[in-house]
Amino acid sequence: MKLGFIGAGEMGGAIIRGLVKSGWPKEDIAASVHSQEFAQRVTEQCGVYACTDNRRTAQEADIVVIAVKPGIVPQIMPDILAAEKKPVICMALGWTLEKLQAALPGWPVVRIMPNTPLALGEGITLFAFGENVSAQERQAAESIFARIGKTVEIPESLFDAGTAVSSSGPAFVYYFIDALAKAGVAQGLTEKQAVTLALQTVVGAAKMVEHEGISPAELAQKVATPGGCTAAGLDVLTTMGLDEALDKTIGATVAKAQEFAKK
Repeated sequence: MKLGFIGAGEMGGAIIRGLVKSGWPKEDIAASVHSQEFAQRVTEQCGVYACTDNRRTAQEADIVVIAVKPGIVPQIMPDILAAEKKPVICMALGWTLEKLQAALPGWPVVRIMPNTPLALGEGITLFAFGENVSAQERQAAESIFARIGKTVEIPESLFDAGTAVSSSGPAFVYYFIDALAKAGVAQGLTEKQAVTLALQTVVGAAKMVEHEGISPAELAQKVATPGGCTAAGLDVLTTMGLDEALDKTIGATVAKAQEFAKK
């Protein structure tokens, strides 16, 4: 199965690297990008064929993956329409199934929202399928991203909320790691020590949540012995309103995503 990526920037490049790392044949991945210089960089970094010809990429692929910024999508649609009908997977923010179907009448279209940990095989991808997508095409689309993380099909009405948590979420986690490390430095740790401790703590805690099968809130209470130092720290997080801060963070992210959908 040949994949044709139109766009190979931050997210598209992460997916390509993840697929190559997972063992997907390099010769079955092609990408078209905005300049010959960037095409050469993609080839050097990922080992796949890259060019500046969107039409060729769309024509030669079995599945087309749109990985450009939302405002660029209308510009590449004529190149896709020049090819025979085939599944088109789009990750551009705000490009709903309705908008995709209007641009590609009768085509099997799939809306996704991945995140950058896909590059390491630890990502998650949200899926919503258009009405023209067959069961076989659904399976093929999901199988691509199942190689580099988990896949979740959700109602399209929840896509913006899912995007806020899983696609924007890594940035919020990075911010937390940075803040946790800085707090450690303020207490006398070196920056290297603090970053190492904060990073591995977040990695280990995430694996514990996955392994234990109980809610993160329950795990937090198991660690926080009443009257102990962890409980004292959790009291501060509660008083300072971490839950409220994150609620507003996700709310703002969802609102911005909804703005894109209206454009």
